[in-house]
Amino acid sequence: MARIIFDVGHPAHVHLFRGTARAMQAQGHDILFTALDREIILHLLQRYQLPYRVTYRRRKGRYALLAELLLRTLSTYRIARQFGADLFFSFGNPTVGVPARLMGKPYIALTDTEHATEQHALFKPLATVIATPDVFTVDMGPKQVRYNGYHELAFLHPDQFTPDPARLAAVGLKPGDPFFVVRFVAWRATHDVGQRGFTPDQKRALLDELRQHGRVLLSVEGDVPPEFAPYVTPFAPEDIHHLLADATLYVGEGGSMAAEAAVLGVPSIYVNSLVMGYIRDLQDHYGLLHWYTDGAAALEKVRELLAMSDLKPDYAERRARMLRDKINTTAWLVALGNRLLDNPQRSSASLHEG
Repeated sequence: MARIIFDVGHPAHVHLFRGTARAMQAQGHDILFTALDREIILHLLQRYQLPYRVTYRRRKGRYALLAELLLRTLSTYRIARQFGADLFFSFGNPTVGVPARLMGKPYIALTDTEHATEQHALFKPLATVIATPDVFTVDMGPKQVRYNGYHELAFLHPDQFTPDPARLAAVGLKPGDPFFVVRFVAWRATHDVGQRGFTPDQKRALLDELRQHGRVLLSVEGDVPPEFAPYVTPFAPEDIHHLLADATLYVGEGGSMAAEAAVLGVPSIYVNSLVMGYIRDLQDHYGLLHWYTDGAAALEKVRELLAMSDLKPDYAERRARMLRDKINTTAWLVALGNRLLDNPQRSSASLHEG
């Protein structure tokens, strides 16, 4: 059987690939995660008992990103050689693409983020296959293979995830309690330059509005302003989707969590001047997500949703309609990986045909 590397550079990538890794391991393949040491990546890998090796510890500094690009690539190559990798998966990244190319092995690069153009330029020449949702609005060329799903359905499809209401007790809640998940981002990523979400005054107004209707579970990327600290509730990172699944609303500036809430059937309000194809699809075709570039308009939508007496059943039906249309992304990735292992030279057209 084959040896397969799953590279993760963001906590969301652990969720994206853990189901595929476990399924392929159950088929007899050997799996290994290569991990950038940042945020909660290592915690999640340990919590899910996934085998891993650290490629690089993220640092700060003027040339930190350049150093990371070079040293992480070298480390990934060394680990892949030692492991004897036959296939690579990752969210598109040259630090994986270069080792795969040097070893002459197939590389499946995923992306769902249209505005990550610098990353696209770096990994696109190195990928064997570029897997994107069918609602991805950028043409990535002949290597692109589209699927009828979202990244979030790799780990939140009903075949992959069952919410555990018992997890609510850890934050002092019980099933049926009204509560809201709110996320503010730090706006430090390269693609965040010039973008915007809530203003400070709008954040205060949002939290004041929500706390009148239930508990607020606030997540803040970066430093927490003292005035928001009372809303921040610590919980185990692996519990987030169990909490999110029972929330009354999600409101935030992060696209990934907005989509996670939406595919769970939780009304989701996304405030950000950046938009992705999957965000538009969840909004325009299913009404599960509501995208705003203006925080004041988003606050009005919050009030409108809070006034709905049938909010949960209404969004549960919207979710059911979405699930009838979409696939289990994990099952699709497993099949794609096995087809490439059977014939590493297969064209993207033949892979798309299955």
